[in-house]
Amino acid sequence: MSSSIYPTHNIREKTLKNKQGGFTAVEVVIGAVLMTMLITSMLHLIKQGTYLVELARDHTRVTQILQSEIEDMRTYRWTDLSDEGQLEIFQPEGNFANSFAKDYYCYIWNWDLVAGEKKEVYVYVSWKDSMNRWHYTYYVTRFTKDGLNDYYYRAV
Repeated sequence: MSSSIYPTHNIREKTLKNKQGGFTAVEVVIGAVLMTMLITSMLHLIKQGTYLVELARDHTRVTQILQSEIEDMRTYRWTDLSDEGQLEIFQPEGNFANSFAKDYYCYIWNWDLVAGEKKEVYVYVSWKDSMNRWHYTYYVTRFTKDGLNDYYYRAV
Protein backbone atom coordinates (compact mmCIF):
# COMPACT_ATOMS: atom_id res chain seq x y z
CA MET A 1 0.00 0.00 0.00
CA SER A 2 1.28 3.37 -0.87
CA SER A 3 1.52 6.31 1.43
CA SER A 4 -0.77 8.40 -0.76
CA ILE A 5 -3.79 6.25 0.09
CA TYR A 6 -3.16 6.53 3.89
CA PRO A 7 -1.67 9.97 4.64
CA THR A 8 -1.25 9.30 8.40
CA HIS A 9 2.44 10.02 8.28
CA ASN A 10 1.93 13.65 7.30
CA ILE A 11 -0.79 14.15 9.93
CA ARG A 12 1.49 12.87 12.72
CA GLU A 13 4.26 15.27 11.73
CA LYS A 14 1.87 18.22 11.79
CA THR A 15 0.50 17.33 15.25
CA LEU A 16 4.00 16.84 16.67
CA LYS A 17 5.04 20.25 15.38
CA ASN A 18 1.99 21.88 16.97
CA LYS A 19 2.60 20.19 20.37
CA GLN A 20 6.16 21.54 20.63
CA GLY A 21 4.99 25.18 20.45
CA GLY A 22 4.87 26.05 24.23
CA PHE A 23 2.70 26.09 27.36
CA THR A 24 -1.04 26.46 27.35
CA ALA A 25 -2.72 29.46 29.00
CA VAL A 26 -3.94 27.31 31.91
CA GLU A 27 -0.41 26.09 32.63
CA VAL A 28 0.92 29.65 32.60
CA VAL A 29 -1.81 30.86 34.97
CA ILE A 30 -1.20 27.97 37.39
CA GLY A 31 2.54 28.65 37.32
CA ALA A 32 1.99 32.37 37.97
CA VAL A 33 -0.34 31.64 40.90
CA LEU A 34 2.17 29.22 42.45
CA MET A 35 5.03 31.71 42.06
CA THR A 36 2.90 34.48 43.61
CA MET A 37 2.05 32.29 46.58
CA LEU A 38 5.71 31.35 47.04
CA ILE A 39 6.95 34.95 46.89
CA THR A 40 4.18 36.15 49.23
CA SER A 41 4.99 33.52 51.83
CA MET A 42 8.71 34.35 51.64
CA LEU A 43 7.99 38.05 52.17
CA HIS A 44 5.80 37.22 55.17
CA LEU A 45 8.58 35.10 56.68
CA ILE A 46 11.07 37.94 56.23
CA LYS A 47 8.66 40.40 57.86
CA GLN A 48 8.02 38.04 60.78
CA GLY A 49 11.75 37.43 61.23
CA THR A 50 12.59 41.13 61.36
CA TYR A 51 9.77 41.69 63.87
CA LEU A 52 11.17 38.97 66.15
CA VAL A 53 14.64 40.51 65.91
CA GLU A 54 13.16 43.90 66.83
CA LEU A 55 11.31 42.38 69.78
CA ALA A 56 14.46 40.65 71.06
CA ARG A 57 16.43 43.87 70.72
CA ASP A 58 13.78 45.78 72.67
CA HIS A 59 13.77 43.18 75.45
CA THR A 60 17.54 43.45 75.70
CA ARG A 61 17.38 47.24 75.96
CA VAL A 62 14.60 47.09 78.53
CA THR A 63 16.55 44.61 80.63
CA GLN A 64 19.50 47.02 80.55
CA ILE A 65 17.25 49.86 81.70
CA LEU A 66 15.85 47.75 84.55
CA GLN A 67 19.27 46.51 85.64
CA SER A 68 20.62 50.05 85.65
CA GLU A 69 17.74 51.37 87.73
CA ILE A 70 17.97 48.50 90.21
CA GLU A 71 21.71 49.15 90.58
CA ASP A 72 20.97 52.81 91.27
CA MET A 73 18.36 51.80 93.84
CA ARG A 74 20.94 49.71 95.68
CA THR A 75 22.56 52.98 96.72
CA TYR A 76 19.31 54.36 98.19
CA ARG A 77 18.82 54.81 101.88
CA TRP A 78 15.57 53.72 103.46
CA THR A 79 14.44 57.35 103.61
CA ASP A 80 15.12 57.84 99.86
CA LEU A 81 12.20 55.60 98.86
CA SER A 82 9.00 57.39 97.96
CA ASP A 83 5.78 57.08 99.91
CA GLU A 84 3.60 54.01 99.49
CA GLY A 85 1.50 53.79 96.32
CA GLN A 86 3.17 56.74 94.62
CA LEU A 87 3.98 56.17 90.95
CA GLU A 88 7.21 57.85 89.88
CA ILE A 89 8.42 58.32 86.32
CA PHE A 90 12.16 58.01 85.74
CA GLN A 91 14.44 58.62 82.77
CA PRO A 92 17.28 56.19 82.05
CA GLU A 93 20.68 57.84 82.26
CA GLY A 94 23.95 57.63 80.35
CA ASN A 95 24.81 57.16 76.67
CA PHE A 96 21.99 54.72 76.28
CA ALA A 97 19.43 57.34 77.26
CA ASN A 98 20.52 59.69 74.52
CA SER A 99 19.78 57.12 71.82
CA PHE A 100 16.83 55.00 72.95
CA ALA A 101 15.26 56.23 76.20
CA LYS A 102 12.58 58.27 74.44
CA ASP A 103 11.06 55.04 73.10
CA TYR A 104 10.42 53.56 76.56
CA TYR A 105 8.16 54.59 79.44
CA CYS A 106 9.73 53.91 82.82
CA TYR A 107 7.95 53.86 86.20
CA ILE A 108 8.71 53.00 89.81
CA TRP A 109 5.97 52.04 92.23
CA ASN A 110 6.28 50.76 95.79
CA TRP A 111 4.11 49.71 98.67
CA ASP A 112 4.66 48.64 102.25
CA LEU A 113 4.77 44.94 103.00
CA VAL A 114 5.40 45.55 106.69
CA ALA A 115 4.81 49.13 107.79
CA GLY A 116 8.10 50.86 108.39
CA GLU A 117 10.13 47.67 107.97
CA LYS A 118 9.79 46.26 104.46
CA LYS A 119 8.78 47.69 101.06
CA GLU A 120 8.19 46.01 97.73
CA VAL A 121 9.33 48.09 94.77
CA TYR A 122 8.21 47.54 91.15
CA VAL A 123 10.23 48.99 88.30
CA TYR A 124 8.22 48.91 85.06
CA VAL A 125 9.27 49.65 81.51
CA SER A 126 6.71 49.65 78.70
CA TRP A 127 7.04 50.38 75.01
CA LYS A 128 5.20 50.20 71.72
CA ASP A 129 6.68 48.15 68.88
CA SER A 130 6.58 48.86 65.15
CA MET A 131 3.20 47.08 64.89
CA ASN A 132 1.69 49.35 67.60
CA ARG A 133 1.55 46.56 70.17
CA TRP A 134 2.31 47.40 73.78
CA HIS A 135 4.84 45.35 75.73
CA TYR A 136 6.09 45.67 79.26
CA THR A 137 8.68 44.15 81.53
CA TYR A 138 9.27 44.77 85.21
CA TYR A 139 11.51 43.99 88.14
CA VAL A 140 10.28 43.47 91.65
CA THR A 141 12.65 44.12 94.48
CA ARG A 142 12.19 44.29 98.22
CA PHE A 143 13.78 46.83 100.49
CA THR A 144 14.19 46.25 104.17
CA LYS A 145 16.18 48.25 106.59
CA ASP A 146 18.76 45.46 106.56
CA GLY A 147 18.90 44.13 102.97
CA LEU A 148 17.65 43.79 99.41
CA ASN A 149 16.36 40.87 97.30
CA ASP A 150 15.73 40.97 93.54
CA TYR A 151 12.98 39.28 91.57
CA TYR A 152 12.76 39.66 87.79
CA TYR A 153 9.56 39.06 85.84
CA ARG A 154 9.20 39.21 82.07
CA ALA A 155 5.76 39.66 80.59
CA VAL A 156 5.27 37.90 77.26
